[in-house]
Amino acid sequence: GAFTGAHRDHAGAFVRAGRGTVFLDEVAELPAAAQAKLLRVLEVRRVTPVGSEQEIEVQARVVTATHRNLGEMIAGGDFREDLYHRISVLDVDISPLRERSTDIPVLIHHFAAQAAGELSREVTVSKQAVQAAIGHPWPGNVRALRNAVLRAAALADGPITAAQLLPRTERLSQRRTVAIPRGTYAQMHAALLNQIVAEEGSIRRAARVLEVPRSTLGSWLQRP
Repeated sequence: GAFTGAHRDHAGAFVRAGRGTVFLDEVAELPAAAQAKLLRVLEVRRVTPVGSEQEIEVQARVVTATHRNLGEMIAGGDFREDLYHRISVLDVDISPLRERSTDIPVLIHHFAAQAAGELSREVTVSKQAVQAAIGHPWPGNVRALRNAVLRAAALADGPITAAQLLPRTERLSQRRTVAIPRGTYAQMHAALLNQIVAEEGSIRRAARVLEVPRSTLGSWLQRP
């Protein structure tokens, strides 16, 4: 609420937080001038609102987050080392989503419940879609997973399938590394077809991906 040229004081984030918490997301993106101001606030625990001549004591807890490597930024002169030491009293390193795949099913159902509230209708996710999501690397981490669930929920007219949850290019890249059990050609062929059907959620969608008629795929699956 503060701005340059104000004729009265406006309560900024630190003042409004009171004894609560100020969360600064992507703190590494702060420009140098803002880094210096933040450092001063953390050092003296006081702020002067724009438009005021009175300093106010800061009592809030400060939590920061970033996806950047602050050590590299300090070495490159892009982040203040003194500020780093002020905000790194307690470090919590969160591994990328691909390294904690057991979190994915819980997150998917959480985001599906959020989507159900926004869309005012039931949103469910198929088991095949959850399994496909577990095997996906999710380079965008939790944000990417959340967006994928919300997008699929908006488009699906039933349980969300693997085809709806994961973009086509990502699903195809996953198939290049699938493990097919050893056996006869017929057995390996059947295993591959069944896996594609499971990923797509239906024979119709699998046939579309394989670019064959649905009847042809159905006859392949019925072979002994």
